[in-house]
Amino acid sequence: MIEFKAACGHTVRVKDEDAGSSVRCSYCGRSAEVPDNQSNDLDFLFEDVDGGKGEGVGAARGKPPKPSRRRPKRRRAPGDFNPFAVVVKLCYVALLLIVAIVGGRKFVLPLFSDSGYAQVASKPVGDEKKPKEKRRRPTHKPRVVQKHGLINKENFFGLYVASTPPGAMVYCLPQSKAPEKGRIHRLRGSRQFKANSSTPLRLGDGIYVVEVAFPWNDAKLTEYKDYMKFRRSIERASDERRRRLVDKYFLPDNATEVFVDEDERYYLVRQYRDVEIRDKQPTVVRALFLPYIEDQSGRTFSIEEIVRSYLPNTIAYSFDEKHVLNELEYHGVKKSDQPFVTDALQRIGVIPYETPDGQTRLFKIDLADGGFAAPIIRDAS
Repeated sequence: MIEFKAACGHTVRVKDEDAGSSVRCSYCGRSAEVPDNQSNDLDFLFEDVDGGKGEGVGAARGKPPKPSRRRPKRRRAPGDFNPFAVVVKLCYVALLLIVAIVGGRKFVLPLFSDSGYAQVASKPVGDEKKPKEKRRRPTHKPRVVQKHGLINKENFFGLYVASTPPGAMVYCLPQSKAPEKGRIHRLRGSRQFKANSSTPLRLGDGIYVVEVAFPWNDAKLTEYKDYMKFRRSIERASDERRRRLVDKYFLPDNATEVFVDEDERYYLVRQYRDVEIRDKQPTVVRALFLPYIEDQSGRTFSIEEIVRSYLPNTIAYSFDEKHVLNELEYHGVKKSDQPFVTDALQRIGVIPYETPDGQTRLFKIDLADGGFAAPIIRDAS
């Protein structure tokens, strides 16, 4: 039996078979639409209550359940693919990754850096509210103590031989065993080593002859100005003329003998006598194979061109520059030459210079303490 209210408010009772049809109200006589199985419209509210056994409201009243005309909801099979659900899940995963990365970089990674770890480790417990103190920068730089003398040599003793250009062969022999003139390289007891070695030669106390030799076709020498012309001039000259030519082409130093030796090939030799070796004291010999380049006046050599063209660029010697400039002023070195003289002293520790009185002095820096000396190596006569 179906019961429903007509438009006039009167309750109309009809059979279940009349569901969905039109009947006449017995009270007002008007046509009224019979609802389509009214009781089944509310059955979905009790589906969870009856445990899904198919028992609806009619079962609760003792009536048999009636078949529902509603279209059952389609359940998704386990193998069906839902792209919308996958997209939603991927969005959730991406959002979680972004949050984790941002949070890790901002809060976690700083804890593992050196400064972050130090701050966490040094921060006292219960002191979170105290403001951090700013680190004060030092108002002055620490004083750097500069070593004077040969920069790469410390606390050494023995014989140190340097040549410019580097790479010359060195021979050393006690002076008592050496002839008054001539080479010593083939004599018994002669010690052989290379110039500019990092290790000084250990010798007993005494007086020695030191010989520094370059083959005349050495690659470094052949780059010098007018050197090929110089080689041709000494090839067929006498020994005495060779000495004069060598002495004229190269800058002077404090060598005792300067000559050319012919032995399979020609050698340019500079010999230094009366070299004294003392117990645990450094001794230095510096041989110059540098070309004598005349300046514009033709009366002296150009110190500027020597420094710019033929000296190594490495700074090897340190000294009190103000003191050295005062000494150069005292010896009459021109203002325009003073920077080049100090530059040469920094690079090779020694440089000759012709003073206004016609003397040639060898300005040099002490190997051990950077002291300045200026002995006369050639008189005006």
